[in-house]
Amino acid sequence: MASLNLLHSPTYARLQDSFTVWLQTLGYAPMTAYNLPRHASEYLGWLQQQGNTHLDALTASSANAFISHLQLQTGIRTGRNHSAGHINKYVQALALLGRYLRQTGAGGEGFALRRVEGEKRLPVWLTVGEVRQLYHVTGDTVLGIRDRAMLAVFYGCGLRLNEGASLEISDILADRRLLYVRKGKGYKERYVPLTLQNLGHIQDYLTESRPQLLQRSTESLFLGANTGKGLTGQSLYVRVKFLAKTAGITKNMGTHTLRHSIATHLLGNGVPLEKIQLFLGHESLDSTQLYTHLVNDSL
Repeated sequence: MASLNLLHSPTYARLQDSFTVWLQTLGYAPMTAYNLPRHASEYLGWLQQQGNTHLDALTASSANAFISHLQLQTGIRTGRNHSAGHINKYVQALALLGRYLRQTGAGGEGFALRRVEGEKRLPVWLTVGEVRQLYHVTGDTVLGIRDRAMLAVFYGCGLRLNEGASLEISDILADRRLLYVRKGKGYKERYVPLTLQNLGHIQDYLTESRPQLLQRSTESLFLGANTGKGLTGQSLYVRVKFLAKTAGITKNMGTHTLRHSIATHLLGNGVPLEKIQLFLGHESLDSTQLYTHLVNDSL
């Protein structure tokens, strides 16, 4: 359906652009703010093919009709109907588009969509032993000390990739043993508690490693080895993948795997779901309840 991404309607093209800016303003991760408007544009392109090029065509009825249309399509490579997970990417995009229309009054009636039910894939998570392996391979070099601080943030504090990439030095509130998340999902702020061990890893990095990496003035917490500039989310993700490979971990993992892992470990140690919800910055307890399945499956 790639051809539908080309929007000839100026109205729809402007809507796609403004929807993208709205997602970025709300603090969605760069890849999410890139992909969701692309999915929404396929809906707009589908409407466009039918001769509908005005905002009043953006209704719950047309959005649901588009999802039904997708469910009848087959994948080019697989020759099979799209999975529920694939369809739900479009459901998420259109649900957010509907929210954008309602909140901004951009036009159309706005709408909410239900996720398509299908076989749920539980997220990948690491055992406590595998997490120890990650820490073990960091070493005591300048980069190793930095990498331990990264693990303290993404595993120890359960931050999302974009949240960790946005951290600045002033966000480490050592005297209060808190980490301040300024750019959470939906642009929500929160404070995450720091254990003495996690705080120690971060302070070691700030005093021993970061000054050696710094080449120019920047408040970014995590710095690159060669540039001395703040690491992007992509660079942090690649580094965590590198640590996993070095540690001999064969699971397909990234920074979000560390977030899943700490949530699972906390729940397994008896921490109430409500506290884990606040820790992770979940808007709904439903998102946090996923980890009960992970814990049950591991028993």
